[in-house]
Amino acid sequence: MPAPILSRAAVLLATSLPLVSHAAPPVQHRELLASVLWMQQAPEARLATLSIYRTATGMLKQAIATPGSAAVEQQDVDTAALPPAVVVDVDETMLDNSPFEAWLVRDGAPYDEAAWARWVGLRSAVAVPGALDFARAVDKAGARIFYVTNRECMAGENSGEKPCKAKADTMANMAKLGFPRADDPQAFLLKGERPGWRTDKTSRRQLVAATHRIVMLVGDDMRDFISPSQAHALHARDRALAKLAEAEIGRRWFVIPNPMYGSWMERLGSLDGQYAALDSAALPAGERLALATWNMEWLMTTATHDALKATCTAGMPPSHTRAIPCSKDRPPVPRRVAADFDALADVARRIPADVVALQEVDGPEAAATVFRDGWQLACFTSRAHPQKVGFAVRSGIAFACNPEVKELDIDGATRSGADITLYPGTPRAVRLLAVHLKSGCFAGSLADAPASTPCSALRKQVPVLERWIDARAAEQARFAVLGDFNRRLELDAGLPAGTDEARPEAVFQALSDGKPEGAVLLRATAGQAHVRCSPLDRHPPAAIDNILVSQSLAALGRLTYSRLTFDGPTAARHKFSDHCPAVLTID
Repeated sequence: MPAPILSRAAVLLATSLPLVSHAAPPVQHRELLASVLWMQQAPEARLATLSIYRTATGMLKQAIATPGSAAVEQQDVDTAALPPAVVVDVDETMLDNSPFEAWLVRDGAPYDEAAWARWVGLRSAVAVPGALDFARAVDKAGARIFYVTNRECMAGENSGEKPCKAKADTMANMAKLGFPRADDPQAFLLKGERPGWRTDKTSRRQLVAATHRIVMLVGDDMRDFISPSQAHALHARDRALAKLAEAEIGRRWFVIPNPMYGSWMERLGSLDGQYAALDSAALPAGERLALATWNMEWLMTTATHDALKATCTAGMPPSHTRAIPCSKDRPPVPRRVAADFDALADVARRIPADVVALQEVDGPEAAATVFRDGWQLACFTSRAHPQKVGFAVRSGIAFACNPEVKELDIDGATRSGADITLYPGTPRAVRLLAVHLKSGCFAGSLADAPASTPCSALRKQVPVLERWIDARAAEQARFAVLGDFNRRLELDAGLPAGTDEARPEAVFQALSDGKPEGAVLLRATAGQAHVRCSPLDRHPPAAIDNILVSQSLAALGRLTYSRLTFDGPTAARHKFSDHCPAVLTID
């Protein structure tokens, strides 16, 4: 394969900006990938801006001839005697800064003013397609062009007639490209250049409006046309502003597409808020269902951990006791802080599932530290012990909580099952049972399990599970059992079920015995190579987390199994779970 050809701007950027490790970039920056690639690679991006600028050029003569102003700052002002002017933004309107955004994506670097200043200092931005011809047409038509930009003059730089560094760099860049009036400092109005010139461009448009009639505005952000408060109202569907914008767009206002950034994203907040703002389709039955399970290893808030740590018990507390163990023979319960929750939340955002069965989670409050906007947290089991079972369901998916399966807590010290129905009362209905079975009996026959051992306890749980499965099969329901089985079902599948359902010899064979009809299950992990959660994962090479689906549910489509792994450096820095999400997609 030939080596990729890098643009001069990309080479200069790589050599001028600080080096960053090429570990997988944070999710926040990867989210920009498609936007940046569209700007750089899609012919539609170039054609869209060419179309807009050609339309704007065609409207110039009419805009100059039409009485009044395009600027809201001049709506009630007599402008008849003023010469015409066109006000344009610079970044992503006149100049293409996508190489800088590409650097952020590729190196996982957060936006940084110092790095941005280095990019501006390179003077290597190219013209947005159509921008140069438009600017020249403005100049030829006899209107004066003003470049109003939020490139910033820093404090202490504005002395005498000498432009600040950002202004000098911008003028030089645009002069090199051939933009009109690029050698005129008065044509460039930068943020911070005068007292009061902040992000809001209103005061700079007012300065232009004092001496010129603004006949046209061009930008990539509504704040290039109106004040921030007005832009916020427009985002909120203010009818009067929407009417004004619709009247001016394509006549005297021209918006250049910029999917990479903008003030419109501010109201969405964090990446969680952005995902929560998605207007997602509810797909018809049979098109797709994605199930996941994740044992989150003692997930609780920091405050809860600290409170329970002060009164911890010598052994594992029973179900009715609100406590955590602190015995020397078991690993300490992890104490997580904000950075750990944030890292886990990055994982949760990447789970491609409609519903996630959760284990070892201290109820909805604890789950909300990781499953943030865009999730419904529900149907958690009621035990006082902080190791609960429950669900995270994507917002917009209807569900109903069913009574928990308390019989799985066979001795007052094991865990109940969480029972939920997705899309209740519809043809799409799916019944799910989340489990966290007794630990310590990972393989081997249950037939000879001595009393009071983990295998003996697991043997008592299996008939409870089988009764739940048999009931769903008798109802002809689509269903699945998912969670931490604490059992390597791939090995278990080779053992006989046993002749007595009350005393099974194996787990999977007992559950999937075809009695009644429909009580046949498919293992998500069947035939799948085991994938470790991270390079730090020291578990044996066989999964104990699994998703068992009924034949009726599996019949909806193709089954695709995966595990969502953690990268080693991130797992080393933060207190992750000792399990990672397992996902089964049916489509």
